[in-house]
Amino acid sequence: MPTRARVALLSTYYAPVIGGAEAGASRLATYLHRRGHEVRVITKRTNADHPERDTIDGVTVWRRPPVGPRTAIGKWLWLPWAVSALSATRSEYDVIAVVDQRASGLAALVTRWRFGTPVVFQPQVQGTLDGRHPQTQGLMSAVHRWVSWPLRRLYGRADAIACIAQSIVREGRNLGVPDSRLHYVPNPVDTQVFRPLDDTARAEARASFGLRPDEIVFTYVGRLSREKGIRNLLLAWRKAALTGCRLMVVGPDMKDHPWDEGPWARGYVESEGMGESVTFLGPLPHTTIARLQAAADVAVLPSHFEAHPVAAVEAMAAGRPIIASNVGGVPDFVVHEQSGLLVPSQDEAALVAALRRMATDSHARTHWSLAARQTGEQFGEQIVLERFAELIDGLALQRRAR
Repeated sequence: MPTRARVALLSTYYAPVIGGAEAGASRLATYLHRRGHEVRVITKRTNADHPERDTIDGVTVWRRPPVGPRTAIGKWLWLPWAVSALSATRSEYDVIAVVDQRASGLAALVTRWRFGTPVVFQPQVQGTLDGRHPQTQGLMSAVHRWVSWPLRRLYGRADAIACIAQSIVREGRNLGVPDSRLHYVPNPVDTQVFRPLDDTARAEARASFGLRPDEIVFTYVGRLSREKGIRNLLLAWRKAALTGCRLMVVGPDMKDHPWDEGPWARGYVESEGMGESVTFLGPLPHTTIARLQAAADVAVLPSHFEAHPVAAVEAMAAGRPIIASNVGGVPDFVVHEQSGLLVPSQDEAALVAALRRMATDSHARTHWSLAARQTGEQFGEQIVLERFAELIDGLALQRRAR
């Protein structure tokens, strides 16, 4: 009998696809592998150039059809292939872990029904348990909750739900899931990579990014996508008219997606003559982002909705105070006027005021940076992922005891 649970990890998308859920799945799979678990990742094949079977950081990755880019409907089209993959390998795992459940969650529950395999979900967005999606309002919100009710009831049958935000814990309760199956397990950060630099190393890092020693540097890290608030940030940046400040924008476009803001963002900066104060860096390696955050002064997260944004916690682990939208799980770790500033989502005036405050209040930046680092350390991989691994092992033990 193995000492560690064997895990089938379902993630609709996985490396080299970039995104918060994908990063979370990768960190979990890699940690479990290092801990001594046998791990197989089952994911959708987004490009024919990506091999069907792969090994990434020691973890086996099996990419299943249909081949196609990341789309909303794509999350559902691969459902039968996910079920098939789980069925074909059912003797090779003890627990199914699902990151961002959607159709993957249904595939896992079908397997649980057929073979009794325990399932743990980790919802990555708000609304998948209580139906109150942040993007729907009024009548559409009521319709969405009614239509999605049967699916959400099925999700509630998972053996455990690892909630990345306290707001998702509350969603589970509203769905009728008992507290014994709800676990607060936020997304982790690598606090060995995301950490403050000493004065000499920080000066060298700033110079490597072409930053002047005297300018106040703000960072935005995330997809150039509507819901991430990049348009709101750039509009506010122009109105704030900050002197001696630079905004460094890191992240990929959402090509072929209706929420893609990349072309608009670059065009707006050029048309408004903001090129001297706004720099687009595109997607960067993880270690480079960590170096930039440590070199900067303030991080900005202007999202319309979030569950537990890893980029924000990473910035705080690097010692950066943060301006963030007061949404979802953000208040779980950002304390207003202690580690940063919370502003209402899509409130341009409030965002302008926060940018000006951070640009001019060096005393607050210094003190809040210390609190930010202390907060970030609480989300270290060893702390958070060990909690998740113990949950998985517990489910395997329960199954063996039946």
